[in-house]
Amino acid sequence: MIKFRALLFFLFLIVVASISFAQTVHVVEARDFVFVPENVNVAVGDTIEWQWIEGSHTTTSDSTSGQNVWDAPLNVANQVFRFVITAPGVHHYVCTPHQNLGMVGTITATISGVEDENNPPKKFQLSQNYPNPFNPFTTIKYSLLEPAKVTLKVYNLLGKEVAELVNGNKNAGNYEVEFDASTLPSGIYFYELKAGSFTQTKKMVLLR
Repeated sequence: MIKFRALLFFLFLIVVASISFAQTVHVVEARDFVFVPENVNVAVGDTIEWQWIEGSHTTTSDSTSGQNVWDAPLNVANQVFRFVITAPGVHHYVCTPHQNLGMVGTITATISGVEDENNPPKKFQLSQNYPNPFNPFTTIKYSLLEPAKVTLKVYNLLGKEVAELVNGNKNAGNYEVEFDASTLPSGIYFYELKAGSFTQTKKMVLLR
């Protein structure tokens, strides 16, 4: 039993590592009194890496609450800072001592692979949850091409059902559900969407 648990933990570490390496990294340089590039387009889950070139700066989010809040020095002693974007939208940031000189930046984050919420869906689709890895909340989005009986369930690594998020008839459209895993241990989980004859399963990681 101990060996089996050790094997599961080893597989969990491999999956977490593979997810981390799969994420896209966008490099922003802090040089003179500018961020280069000043505007960056990313997908939710991507990493922004600020690299110090010269001067003494900070990268400080314009927001003081929410998922995407950061404040870090960029100087000779702190030459690299990384941050994972976990929510869609336009995120503004500044260099605190040089904001008045125009040292500002913008990150525009979108959810990769999700239909535009203002347009009708073109197909049945289950999207990757975000953020992922998460702790303890994450959002799952799905699209229905036509009305259907829908179930959305979460399973642990052993195939045991740990949560039922949706169970009922739904009209065609785009939907999102928040999953609260505050009562569950860290690990790999699978969420499965069934809509009529359509079935799709994706993997997510709860990392405390």
